[in-house]
Amino acid sequence: METITTKSRKGLHPNVKDELTEITIFDQFGKGKILASKRLTNNCVIYTRVSSKRQEAGYSLDTQLKDNMEFARKSEYNVLGYFGGTYESASTDERKEFNRMLQFCKKSKDKVTYIIVHMVDRFSRSGANAIYIKEQLKSNGIYIMSVRQPVDVTTTSGDFQQNIQMIFSHYDNQVRKEKCVSGIKEALSRGEWCHGAPKGYEIVYEGSSRKLKMNAEGKLLRKAFLWKANEGLSNEECRQRLAKLGLKITFQMMSRIFKNPFYCGLIAHNLLEGRILEGNQEITISKEIFLKVNEVQQQNSHGFKWIPEQ
Repeated sequence: METITTKSRKGLHPNVKDELTEITIFDQFGKGKILASKRLTNNCVIYTRVSSKRQEAGYSLDTQLKDNMEFARKSEYNVLGYFGGTYESASTDERKEFNRMLQFCKKSKDKVTYIIVHMVDRFSRSGANAIYIKEQLKSNGIYIMSVRQPVDVTTTSGDFQQNIQMIFSHYDNQVRKEKCVSGIKEALSRGEWCHGAPKGYEIVYEGSSRKLKMNAEGKLLRKAFLWKANEGLSNEECRQRLAKLGLKITFQMMSRIFKNPFYCGLIAHNLLEGRILEGNQEITISKEIFLKVNEVQQQNSHGFKWIPEQ
């Protein structure tokens, strides 16, 4: 049945106009709600993201922002807000700026229709969860627009293509993770610690070799191990002595240091699945001292000494 618009009513016979007026009275009894996709606006927000601190210091964020703004300008979109601009891992959707953007889109008094990202993986790499979030946004009339991967997201085929892009981003992230994990395991098997230096150590490069050497703080921590082993001091007492020597650490860190076999030349890591390996790092204390400290630790784990009555 042909829909008669307000404009098309001009020139109609008065009786026909009256009938149409009577029909519109019954609009309040109509079924079905107006789809969110029919309430499109030109309002958008821009989200930029990198995965690491090193990328944040480079040009990637600036490039994303520039391209996103140009895309919004050419599309004649009205930018209501800018989000991201920092490093956040896309493998999880528990991200501060990401969630701040979602809340803004949900609560903004000016309806947001588009979220502009450089590529789909800048939005999320969480695969199925990313698609779920996208569907929740779409149900509220909000669409993700990728500058480098343009598709018509308002159509079924375009929506399907974007789903594939999200699944592929997740797959690519998992492949990278597998390669990274494999490399870390191989390094650990050689006794190489490939993460940041623990407290009391610093990374020193000798030619192409990466070494972990004990620094001035490490020498003070050695004293704490000896106090613990030889005098039976509590963690708190060791911590207070270190503070007097200029090294301030928390009680929790003191406990972690005493339990970390790294200081006696060994390596423990989640990827080793319970195994302990010999490491290449400089040794702070002997294995005997480490074991003695942890014997004391078990006897005196609450930070105080029990002195029996005489």
